[in-house]
Amino acid sequence: MSSQDEIPVAVSETSDPGAPIIELIKQGDQAAALRLARSLHPSELASAVAGPEIAKLVEYLEPHYRDLLLEELPPERLAGILAVLPDDIATDAVQELTGPEAAQVVADIPAAARESIRELVGYGPDTAAGRMTGRRLSVSSEDSVEQVIETLREVPEAGRVPTIYATAADGKLVGVVNLRALLIAEPNVLVGDVAKRVVAVEAETDQEEAARVLKQYNVTALPVVDSEGCVLGTLTADDLLHVLEEEVTEDMFRLAGVNEEEDLESIPMSLRYRLPWLYANLLTVLLAAWVVSVFEGTLARAAVLAAFLPVVAAQGGNAGLQTVTVMVRSIALGHIAPRDTLRVVRHELGTGLITGLASAIVVGGVIWLWQGNAWLVGLVAIAVTGDVLIGVAAGVVIPIALHAMRQDPALSAAIWLTTVTDVAGFFLYLSLASLVVARL
Repeated sequence: MSSQDEIPVAVSETSDPGAPIIELIKQGDQAAALRLARSLHPSELASAVAGPEIAKLVEYLEPHYRDLLLEELPPERLAGILAVLPDDIATDAVQELTGPEAAQVVADIPAAARESIRELVGYGPDTAAGRMTGRRLSVSSEDSVEQVIETLREVPEAGRVPTIYATAADGKLVGVVNLRALLIAEPNVLVGDVAKRVVAVEAETDQEEAARVLKQYNVTALPVVDSEGCVLGTLTADDLLHVLEEEVTEDMFRLAGVNEEEDLESIPMSLRYRLPWLYANLLTVLLAAWVVSVFEGTLARAAVLAAFLPVVAAQGGNAGLQTVTVMVRSIALGHIAPRDTLRVVRHELGTGLITGLASAIVVGGVIWLWQGNAWLVGLVAIAVTGDVLIGVAAGVVIPIALHAMRQDPALSAAIWLTTVTDVAGFFLYLSLASLVVARL
């Protein structure tokens, strides 16, 4: 076993098998906690996770590790854990269940928790309703402050409910009420008069859009409503922070052509996620190779041209990738729309012209000292500048076009960009070289 796989906690026959797992989770070493859990006998694992302390800690595991840990449990133990988890997290776990055990797990969950899960499981996991917690406390906007305070005293779970909603007689959201407003208001004042107006999101709103709304209005929770405006549940700030973290991580992984679920433990999983994108990239490289083959005669007359093919492609590709990265982030945050294409292209072309010329000056100086050929200096300088301009323009247009076609720009923008900069850069460079090959 490598040092990376060692578990720094010893487990004796008389010790609590859950204690080392708890300690590793507290230390933030979730991968080690999962490996230790998998090393336990099923009966030990069931006993470990049945404890209330570790059941609470499961809530704080990253979803990937939480799902892997829970899938090791027998159905009856899993049902007990899901019953004490927040309903939104329990719903996420239920949605990951497959096979005949799934129905048994749901059947074994206590009725109250099962009903909450069933309410949430009908919504898409990437929607506002799929992310919300169904726990909510609603009071009538026509009740007095005194009546509401008395109601709160009689509700055991009032302290765990993130927000108190004031609703009209037909159930539609009127506003939110905070405890401070209730405490300082006169007892006979109506709750509707002290409720604060609040922005709400509909159930099918995309989770990223909900996160943007929360950030825009600087609130700690968002009510989720149905098409009639009736409250279904609450999206809390920590839920949406997880959304933003997941989306950023997903975009980062997709730009590199890998999957965020890859765990560096399963070779088949890594191959399944990586090979398709490597094959796609291989096709683009072969297309670029074909373009080079068209100018085989030119390269044969001046072999030195081949030395600078990677320089042209790399500068154009890297400049374009910088633009793509900024564009993917801006699109994800809602800062860029299709109508902004021309404005952003102009900005990037201006930036690209300056960075292209700056790169051309440096590479031109190196070529002059190395080869002493002014024609070669000018050829490479023009090709580098041209491919940088092509790269930054493509870096704007490709993500916007993919987004307009309802495709994730982070998923394939980099591959399309590589195709454009390699093919266009090689064609530009070798076409110009064909005109001046006699002087090289």
